[in-house]
Amino acid sequence: MDDNAKVENPTTDCDVLIVGGGPVGMALALELVLHQVSFRIVDKLHAPSPTSRALIIQPRTLELFSRYGAAEELIPRGRILQGMALCLDGKPAGAIALNQFKASDTRFPLPLNISQAETERFLLESLSSHGVNIERSLTATSIVQDDKVITTKLQSHDGKVEAVRSKYVIGCDGARSVVRQAGEGMVWEGSSYPQSFLLCDVQIRNNLRRQDQGLLQISREGMFAIFPIRQDLFRIVVSGPAATFDQQGDTSSVPTLEHLQSLFDKFTPPGSGTLEDPVWISRFRLHLKGVNKYRDRRIFVAGDAAHISSPVGGKGMNTGIQDAINLGWKLAFVLQGQVQDPDAFLDTYHIERHPIGQELLSSTDRMFTFMTSTNRFFIPIRNFAVRYILPWLTPTDWWNRAFYKFLSMFGVTYRGVSPIVGTAAGFDGRIQGGDRLPDGKLWLTSRNTGIISTTVQALCVGSSHHLLLFSGEHSEEQTNALEYAKEKVLSAVSFRLDVHFIYRKAKDEPVIALNDYYIWPSELVEETLLKRFGFSEQSLPGYMFVRPDGYVAHIGPLSTLDEFLSFLRKHFVAPVEEAESVAEYHSTFEDDSSDELGLETQNDSTLGASEWTTDCASSTQLNWSTGHDSTSERHFTPLSFSSPSA
Repeated sequence: MDDNAKVENPTTDCDVLIVGGGPVGMALALELVLHQVSFRIVDKLHAPSPTSRALIIQPRTLELFSRYGAAEELIPRGRILQGMALCLDGKPAGAIALNQFKASDTRFPLPLNISQAETERFLLESLSSHGVNIERSLTATSIVQDDKVITTKLQSHDGKVEAVRSKYVIGCDGARSVVRQAGEGMVWEGSSYPQSFLLCDVQIRNNLRRQDQGLLQISREGMFAIFPIRQDLFRIVVSGPAATFDQQGDTSSVPTLEHLQSLFDKFTPPGSGTLEDPVWISRFRLHLKGVNKYRDRRIFVAGDAAHISSPVGGKGMNTGIQDAINLGWKLAFVLQGQVQDPDAFLDTYHIERHPIGQELLSSTDRMFTFMTSTNRFFIPIRNFAVRYILPWLTPTDWWNRAFYKFLSMFGVTYRGVSPIVGTAAGFDGRIQGGDRLPDGKLWLTSRNTGIISTTVQALCVGSSHHLLLFSGEHSEEQTNALEYAKEKVLSAVSFRLDVHFIYRKAKDEPVIALNDYYIWPSELVEETLLKRFGFSEQSLPGYMFVRPDGYVAHIGPLSTLDEFLSFLRKHFVAPVEEAESVAEYHSTFEDDSSDELGLETQNDSTLGASEWTTDCASSTQLNWSTGHDSTSERHFTPLSFSSPSA
């Protein structure tokens, strides 16, 4: 591509330019649609890739997709994975039953096996339903930023060049990211694994294997794995010498179905079936690389542009999608002028997500090395661990909890790391600021529908922050306390905030309020919803402030309301008409100068709300289910889409 090619199309403006139309780029686009941010999404490919590296959508990603009302529609396209059978040198060595974990704090307890191609198809359909199309056959050839704008040259397949001026450019363009290369000081570090791999998505005729369980075979000759995708379609992965050479010892030939069948017969019991109608077959190498920083001023990277790892554990794509959702709502809040310090707020993307990316690299490397090592000194240690230690560990509750927390990605937390999360002083509950919002059953009392069942996460959807106010049993005194807290918090912020009152219902007492939520008496005394959130009789009434990405931003008893208000005032812009009244809440954690609300930030054309009239994708009418809103009804204003050259 000629970086100095003549620009034939006029400069076009948008707030965000997404480079890369894979699952990470599309997830970011969905998040920006939700927040009604103007953007464009471009990809160098003329059509979605038919190949499908990623296979698993983890429970945490399903929870995040459910914020769009999307997870329930995606699940039927794949297969829920119930467990993995383990074999060592051809002999059964146990199994990991994922369904034994019985997680009670989520609607999505198990991973979904689904091809990346199907995931991309689903995301593309979701975007199309909101009027968003990926602009294809466009390659970013030049990215130049200054203090106020970033200009990207996009070259089409026929050589035409267009200059796009935007506030931010997000690189979702993979391991060879052009966007990352344009970032100053973004260093791509790591190495490649020496092993080759064979991968095949294929039908298995006369297959007697369970359709909901995978198989992992570890031997001196390498690793062999089978994963169910959908009815009669399976993924086969092979590493070691068998994956490096074909039947004639050639390392460069294209793998054949005949060669895969010979490996299948070798590693599986007789009569396991016949491979036929492969979707694709590939030989590839794996890499372990990451970037040292996720942001350079107006440039951000996410997904494989920020970290690329072994597929062991099925977390690479999931981590990238979660990168995108974390970044998307933060960009929206900055563009809408809702934060006190835009630069510091955007820096929290790197602060929160870089450690998660580093943990992805280190954990998958350990797991991959354990399973595939051919070191003759290590093999006896590994075999002993698989044959004797693993069967001893798997029945224990502590191992199950730790393993499930890691695998499901429910353990991802920003606690103690991020400056935009916090916990009230003295509150030592199980859930702290920065943790994932656990789910749990609630009952809504409605004048129109009576008593209906819902969940906590079903309340906390859409683009809003959510304030959950927990009380004891319903009483006038308790309701007055919640109403007081609600009014004080609503007067302290200018962004959309949905408030929900949640009471504990006493046994044998009638429900005395309408359009409120209740926690019903539970027979599981040791695991009530209030205990799950960390509240006790002594800490009620209490509050939980939830971010748009489903993480707890702040939590504590209502007795610490002033501390919570100081937290809000420190990070977010208050309504102009409320500036004087909000300033009276002085926090001992801030100096007097922090009472200056910094309202100039709202008019900062550098990082605040866009001053341009944009011609690119913003948002259409959103019809995702958003659950009950105890504050007001949600309304999204449809915005039109026009071509950049219109």
